[in-house]
Amino acid sequence: MKRRLSGLYFVVDPTDASEKLFTVLEAALRGGVDIVQVWSAWQQREPLIDRLTDIHNLTRRYGVSLIINNDVDMAETIGAEGMHMDGYDLTPREIRTRLGESRIVGYTTGNDLQRVKWAEKAGADYISFCSIYPSPSVANCDIVPLETVRKARKMVQISIFASGGINLGNAKEVLEAGADGIAVISAIQRAGSPEEVAREFKKIVDSALAIRALSAKIS
Repeated sequence: MKRRLSGLYFVVDPTDASEKLFTVLEAALRGGVDIVQVWSAWQQREPLIDRLTDIHNLTRRYGVSLIINNDVDMAETIGAEGMHMDGYDLTPREIRTRLGESRIVGYTTGNDLQRVKWAEKAGADYISFCSIYPSPSVANCDIVPLETVRKARKMVQISIFASGGINLGNAKEVLEAGADGIAVISAIQRAGSPEEVAREFKKIVDSALAIRALSAKIS
């Protein structure tokens, strides 16, 4: 049976100034982030291997999985716990052949629900919709209406994450539409207190998932 992933997913840009990057990341981890993804913002991977290794050491200290975006070579080099793909050129089987059978694999999907079906059939652990709301962090993503999330929830059993423009004010409605978790960048990264904001997001996620589980049990 496919593992069920859920919770608060934090995306970081490894090319950010080192001190700020690690300060914000550790604060977010203290606040309860469940998964960290490193965005593949680099042009050359070699100069960033040490930094990504340090990021991985930090996430390991908190028992949090590290997911690498798009670059399977980097994921293999640092021993990351998984891969997040924005394209479909590698299947989950091909990725796990490189990284190991236990590795997490997820895909970004837009409004094409056939891609959602493909991800589940191919063996992905989760899909992530981009972008639910307009956001400068995900300028290349189509806007995905919440109705698409609702439809996907009825179609597949794998985990669903949602990203793009999600903040403390709208996170609840995204989860109520059927997402198992939310992916956040700027709402935590630009916060005056990343730890507190992460903790508030975590409360919203945990509450929504608890209500969903109770409703399922009653029905």
